[in-house]
Amino acid sequence: MDRKDYTNCMIPYMKGGGEDRKLRFCIGAKICSGKSKNEEEAQKLCDEAALQPKAPKKARGQCKIDIASLAACIIASLDGMEISQAKLAPIIAGCTGQKVEISSREKFIKKCFKENMVTGDIKEAQKLRSLCTKMWKEQEIAA
Repeated sequence: MDRKDYTNCMIPYMKGGGEDRKLRFCIGAKICSGKSKNEEEAQKLCDEAALQPKAPKKARGQCKIDIASLAACIIASLDGMEISQAKLAPIIAGCTGQKVEISSREKFIKKCFKENMVTGDIKEAQKLRSLCTKMWKEQEIAA
């Protein structure tokens, strides 16, 4: 039996609402799939299935975090540095196993390089690195 035949077979069992809709659907599924030969046999299978304990559903969108482990990881990573959102966000991401994005400092320096690069030689790169790092520090102090 292909999918179309199964769907056509299920149509009468899916019509209408009411309290017995789940049971009708189950009976139809047993008959249309060939697991039972008649409605009485299908009714028996569905009644047995209803008595079986169902596994609890997992909650969606919720995650459980071991707060103590997270705190320990963050404290170890801080290592006495001054706390700011820019510094704390990648630490938390790393401790929770999330993808750690390139820091805003690194993004700033890359952008600074692209904007100020002229020749592309090593001496210029060293000077640019110092200049861009200085500009980043000035920006952080101002913020």
